[in-house]
Amino acid sequence: MKSNRVATKLEYKHKFFTFTTILMVIFIIFTTILHHIFPDVLNVPNTRGPYSSNNILFELIIADVMTLSLSALVFYHSLKTVGLIKSTCFLYGSIIFTGLQECFWILTGRFGVFPQESYYFTRGGLWFLEIPLYTCLGWYILAWSCVNVAQIVFRNRNYIFHAIIAGIMATSLDMFIDPVMINRGSSSVFSDSLGLWVWLTDISDRFSIFSIPFSNFFGWCMVIALFAILYGFVFRNKKIEEKGIKKSAGIFFYLIPITLAICIGFIFVSQLTIDLLLKGINLIPIGLA
Repeated sequence: MKSNRVATKLEYKHKFFTFTTILMVIFIIFTTILHHIFPDVLNVPNTRGPYSSNNILFELIIADVMTLSLSALVFYHSLKTVGLIKSTCFLYGSIIFTGLQECFWILTGRFGVFPQESYYFTRGGLWFLEIPLYTCLGWYILAWSCVNVAQIVFRNRNYIFHAIIAGIMATSLDMFIDPVMINRGSSSVFSDSLGLWVWLTDISDRFSIFSIPFSNFFGWCMVIALFAILYGFVFRNKKIEEKGIKKSAGIFFYLIPITLAICIGFIFVSQLTIDLLLKGINLIPIGLA
């Protein structure tokens, strides 16, 4: 009887991973086709990414393969650390959470829901709606790494503290990443190439750092921290754990849109407040490609 229960649990773990993976692959294939073949549906800008060679297709494939390979290594680490179901939830949960958050700002700006357009990506092979897949996977890699470092350094602290530290760490890294990525077009073999993403907001009306709206950096901190808090709340809460791993996974994905709405609300309110108080201030201005 005991061996049958163990077999059932193992079977569920693999079924859960397989089912969620199939759903994610189908969605990515669909939105990739939508982005490349039917760009008019979402008004995809006609842009040129920062390609360093004339073989653009090969370069895009390499970027996706490298990011997928690194994500596989991170997933293997999480698999050995927390098991298959929790690893699957963190992987696909972070892709959905960060992907939808970025798509919200891009598409609401593009279709005039907000008075100012936000930004758009110029380069990508596989896409999660209007976000290159390598960006979503980059969020996943960074989130898992920062949370784990926070847990190792601050062993005696709770998951909320770890999540906040992870958000601060990720934001600190982004202050190095963003200024480089949006200026990569200047090093491309194509004279009219743009950076990996392009900001459309008028920084004269915003509080900016490195000529990048402050809301971008605040958003990094909020996204990583709130997602990590959600993950920690579900999978470290004894009351939820008592309901079993199946219900815990269900609760986790059920709470993603609620947490995402809270995250977007925080970012939006902070953006309005900071821009009102510090309008037009650009700390450490740089030229953007």
